[in-house]
This record gives sequence, structure tokens and C-alpha cells, in this order.
Amino acid sequence: NDWAHTVKLNNGVAMPLISLGTWQYSPAVAESTVRLGLSLGYNHIDAALDYKNQRSVGKALAEHDRASYFLTTKVPSRTSASSAFADTSKDLAADLEQLGLSYVDLMLVHFPPVGNTLHCAAMQEQWRALETFYRAKKARAIGVSNYCQSSLRCIARAANVTPAVNQIKYHIGMGPDPIGLRSYGDRLGIVTQAYSPLGDGTGELISGPLVTGIGATHNKSGAQVSLRWVVGHGVPVSTKSTSASHLTANLDLFGWEVSAQEKEALDAATSPKGHPSFMCDA
Repeated sequence: NDWAHTVKLNNGVAMPLISLGTWQYSPAVAESTVRLGLSLGYNHIDAALDYKNQRSVGKALAEHDRASYFLTTKVPSRTSASSAFADTSKDLAADLEQLGLSYVDLMLVHFPPVGNTLHCAAMQEQWRALETFYRAKKARAIGVSNYCQSSLRCIARAANVTPAVNQIKYHIGMGPDPIGLRSYGDRLGIVTQAYSPLGDGTGELISGPLVTGIGATHNKSGAQVSLRWVVGHGVPVSTKSTSASHLTANLDLFGWEVSAQEKEALDAATSPKGHPSFMCDA
């Protein structure tokens, strides 16, 4: 398992740079994919309450020593300030129960509520529930996902703990600092983590001419170039596949790099388009 390639979070916890995602997998596929990924050398699994497959993820994890892997999971957003703390606390407990774990390594708020900061008080109460969970040592780190600057500013006004991570959509075509969100996180000590690193429903970052052309000069695939671009910017990446060969290739992102000229071309790409969050703009 690769503990050489990690990023240090703002509380000192080491998070492996590459994680294996479980979104849109049936329980059976989630279990077999996590089992396969762990056997191939993945040591970071990305789950969520909303994926409705965590019991199966937990079954695969149970075959491994708890210290051998890093587990990220998430709770859905809440809109009622009066019940957000209690409802989130229940969801946090459900995550642990479903996974069969006494603690997770990273707990994220999955996304801001519809309307984003119109529900700022609820977002603050939800974050308070995560802080309580963190203080109880049930998470080694806490963070957010799909948060924009406005969302982060909202919770910061009431927070005692700065989020360790903001997991957003991040891929070639969006530029290295989409909507200024990555640099904003950097200034606050929040690690930006990428999901959908190969874009959504487009083959451009797998088989398109830009990435395959660069890949050919390094004896790498287009997908490997796309993933290498992400980690080359110091951004951890969550990737997913049920194929052993793709999963193995997705781990081969170190020990080689694109040239300065190639990086410039990848940085400048404006396609495929993407937005860091599906819930907010700024």
C-alpha cells in the first residue's frame, strides 16, 4: 500500500493522494470493487451515506487491518437550522454503523443545501455536528465537498475547526484554479481534492488528441495524463473503475511527469467544461 504519496492535512493527518470512489455502484459492485482496489494497492476508499452501499463497502474493509487504509465518507446537507445538528449527528452515527467502523479518517459534508448560504445557519449547525464528532475522535479529520467560497465563508463565521478538505469537481479543461477556489482553499489551509478527474460523460480526457498525444511521448494512456495533471498540481484525486487494469493504471501517476510545455497546454485547455460545484457559483 502506497503511504509514500500523501498530502498532509491542516491538522497533521496524512491523506493518501489517490482514492477509490464508490459512487453509483450497487452494493455488490461496491463490495467487489473495494475488495479489488485494496488488493491492488489502493489505501484510500471514498464512500458516502447517499451512495446507499456502505454496508457492502464495510464488508470489504473488514478483511483488512484498520490502520492499513484511509476511509473518507460523507453526510448530506441540511436546510433546517433548528434540526441540522441533531439530523447530522444521526447521519454521522449511521455512517459508522453502516461501515462497521468506530472511526473514519475523513468526514465530509457532501454538498451545501439547495440555496447555499440562504441556509447559512443550518450549514453552521451542521458543521458544529461535525466538530463534535471530530472532538469525540470519531473522525481523524473533517471537511466539506462542493463548497464554494461563499459556503466556506458562511461556516467560518461560527467554526472552531477549519475544514481540512474541500472535495470538488476538478479536471483538465477547467484550468488549474477554477473560479479561484483552489487558491482560496490554499490560503485557508484547506486541501482541494478532485472528483470527476476525467470529466463527466465525455471521452475527451481519456481518448482525446491532447491527452493521448502527450501520453504517447511518455508511454502512458490519455487517462493517466489527465490524472497526472491533477496530482501534478498538488491536488489529491478520487478516481473510480471496476476494471483491474484501469485501477492499476490509475495508481501509476508517480515517477514520471509531463514537460513544462505539455503542462502549459493542459493548463490552458478549455474543454471539457466543468464547474467545481453543482450547488453554488462563487
